[in-house]
Amino acid sequence: MIKRIALIMLLGAVAAPAQTVNSIVAVVNGEVITLLDVLVTAEFGLAQAGATDAEADPRQAALEALIDRKIVLDLAQEARGADRTEIAAAVAELRRSMGEEVFAAKLAKLGLTAKGLEPYLEERILYERALAMRFSQSVPVSLTEIERHYRDIYIPEQTRLGRAVEPLERAGEAIEAKLRAGRRTQQMNTWVRDLRKRADIQIKKDRLK
Repeated sequence: MIKRIALIMLLGAVAAPAQTVNSIVAVVNGEVITLLDVLVTAEFGLAQAGATDAEADPRQAALEALIDRKIVLDLAQEARGADRTEIAAAVAELRRSMGEEVFAAKLAKLGLTAKGLEPYLEERILYERALAMRFSQSVPVSLTEIERHYRDIYIPEQTRLGRAVEPLERAGEAIEAKLRAGRRTQQMNTWVRDLRKRADIQIKKDRLK
């Protein structure tokens, strides 16, 4: 009930340009996603890898990632609660990968502290954990598929790059792992897309600008 009241108040409070950061850009099954959520996710590169192509609008990509997480975590109760140490390690890794100066500048730009990033990193951790739990079973890959990939993709690619072509006996394991990972990702994306079709999603794209 409190969530619904807060949502109604927020919806009515949006408008003035000075309050843009607090505006609601989407509501997913009753869960609010604000422009600040989108900006943090975009600025710190917290959208899942491969979610969109390289030319996509970073804000749109961030919003899509946040919607996916809300939908999946709404179902995956068993994935609740990331360890504080795990979250702290994720913040530290983000700081290291971006560099202290860039990391601090982005925090200042959004009016956040490093502590303020923790909910976003926790949500990403839980989302990835939920998917890993659901798709933990090994994905079968046939020898025929491995041989086809070796012949049609591996050899031409290695030749184009001027690299040595390993025999199938040595390259096969890596090819199998690649095919397995790709198929698993495809299954996950299909499942999430199906969840989105059944979810109650309201998006206000004009507030992404």
